[in-house]
Amino acid sequence: MPRAVVGISGLTFDVSHYTKGASSKCMNIHGHTFKLSVEVEGFINEDTGMVIDFIILKKIVREIINEYDHKVIVPKKDVGKISIKGPFNAEMKVIDYPEATTEYIALDIAKRIYEKLKMPVRVKLYEGENNYVIITWGFEQSEQK
Repeated sequence: MPRAVVGISGLTFDVSHYTKGASSKCMNIHGHTFKLSVEVEGFINEDTGMVIDFIILKKIVREIINEYDHKVIVPKKDVGKISIKGPFNAEMKVIDYPEATTEYIALDIAKRIYEKLKMPVRVKLYEGENNYVIITWGFEQSEQK
């Protein structure tokens, strides 16, 4: 049975974060509109003629990125060190990575999609219009089968 790559694109979500390893400006809390594309690879199911239903793929990816949307992304190691107060909400999304970079956010999303689908996944995450990260996850596991 042939393998195929199925993808969705144009999903967006907004986050705030800070990146300590970057330029001094980026150490300040700042925000981005992230744009996400996701591809999964698998065998075409003879009964359905699909690798996966686009609706199911979008639903799973939306559930994951909704956990990030309009939140301050914080690395786990910094949780006790942060206090944000004011006449506003500042909900945090804690990630278990050393920094809240676009690379680690994309990696977290890719791993979580893989955990739900058990299909090799490629995530392309745009930070703004021109900067992006590509993460692949699960291809090594599928090659060993």
